[in-house]
Amino acid sequence: MDYLRKRTLMALSIILMVSASSFGIASYYIRFHNDAADTAVLKKGQLIANTGRGGQPACVNCHGASGEGIRAVGAPRLAGLPIGYIEKQLQDFARNPLKMGVTLDPIAHDYNKTPRVQVDLTTLTPGVRQRDVMNAVAATLSTQEMHELARYFNSLSYNFVALPSDPETLERGADLALRGKPEYGVPACASCHGVDGQGVGAQFPPIVGQAPEYIIQQLNLWQTGARDNDHMALMRNIAEQLTDGDKINVAAYFANMSVSSAGEGNAP
Repeated sequence: MDYLRKRTLMALSIILMVSASSFGIASYYIRFHNDAADTAVLKKGQLIANTGRGGQPACVNCHGASGEGIRAVGAPRLAGLPIGYIEKQLQDFARNPLKMGVTLDPIAHDYNKTPRVQVDLTTLTPGVRQRDVMNAVAATLSTQEMHELARYFNSLSYNFVALPSDPETLERGADLALRGKPEYGVPACASCHGVDGQGVGAQFPPIVGQAPEYIIQQLNLWQTGARDNDHMALMRNIAEQLTDGDKINVAAYFANMSVSSAGEGNAP
C-alpha cells in the first residue's frame, strides 16, 4: 500500500508540474501575443500621427510632436487622454451632420399602415463636432485607424506647467468649478470631471492641462451648437448658463494647475 501510495503521489506531482508548466507557457504566450499586438497598434498610430492620412495634414502639425497641444492655434493636448474619449471625438468629427440616421418608410399601399420616422438617438445626439480641419482629417480614417491613433496618444506622457492668474479670477473660477451655479441649475465642474479636473472615464475628459483659450473656445462652441456631442446634452445645457466672465474665470482656474501624466504604456 505504501508503494502504491508513493507511486500515486509521484504521478500526481508529475501531472501537476506538467499542468503548471503548460499553464505558464500558455500565459506567457497570451501575454507575449497581446504585447506584440499592442505594440503594432502603437506603431500604426504613431505613423498616422506623424504623417497624416489621405492627403490630410499630420496630427502633430497642430497637436504637437508629443501630443502636448499647441496653444497658439487653439489645438488641445491629446497626450494621456482616455482612448474611448479620443475615439469618440474622431467619430463625431467624421460624421456628416446632414446625415443623421433619419429614414422614412416608403408610403404603404395599405393605408391602414402609417409611414414612420425612425431616429437613432445615439446617432443624432450626441454626435456632431464641426471644425473644418478636423472634419476633413477624421473623414479619411477607418474605425481601426481611429483606435490606433487613440491608443498612441493615450500612451504619451505629458507635463503642463501652471499658468499664472490673479487671485480674484482664481477665486471666482474655483467657486464655479467646485460649487457650480446651483441657482441656475449648473452643477460644479468637479462633479463630472473630478475635483482637480483630472477627468473621469471616457465620458468626462481631463480639463486640467488644457490651455485656457481651448476651454473657452469649446464652451463657446457648446453655446452655439457647433459642438453637440456631449453625454445627455450636459455640456450644452451647462454652457448656455455661463457668462463670458464665467468662462474666463473657470478656464483660468484649471489652467492654474500643474499636471503630469505618465501615459498608459510606452510609445514605440
